Amino acid sequence: MPEERMNTEADWVLKAMVAIAASDGRLDTREVGLIQQIYERQTGRRLTATDIADAAKANAEGDVLAQFTAASTVLDKAAKEEIIRSAYLVLLADNKISGEERKKLKDIALALDIQEIHFGTILENLALSLEGDKG
Repeated sequence: MPEERMNTEADWVLKAMVAIAASDGRLDTREVGLIQQIYERQTGRRLTATDIADAAKANAEGDVLAQFTAASTVLDKAAKEEIIRSAYLVLLADNKISGEERKKLKDIALALDIQEIHFGTILENLALSLEGDKG
């Protein structure tokens, strides 16, 4: 059972990462590579570029924010935080943060019922962690 739960959470992480990466109208190679790394680190499973393209297509065909809103009732706090952290890492992949990407991340956080103050704390803690990795 815990593995099924992890896979479900990983699927939500994938959905968020792809939504962020595609929010500026394209998925570039760096974003695809980072999505693959994060997903493998979390699940132990590898994704192909085709898997990611399929996820992007599925996102485009549905109402992603409505799906996150529905999932917010079954995902725990830790899962929601991991979704935001992973999506934010993808947002940083191309060293440019577009307005569309920033808005999509914030919209996903709201759909997951993450309060703005908590959202800011998640991003701040991640930024500090990334700074610590550089030092």
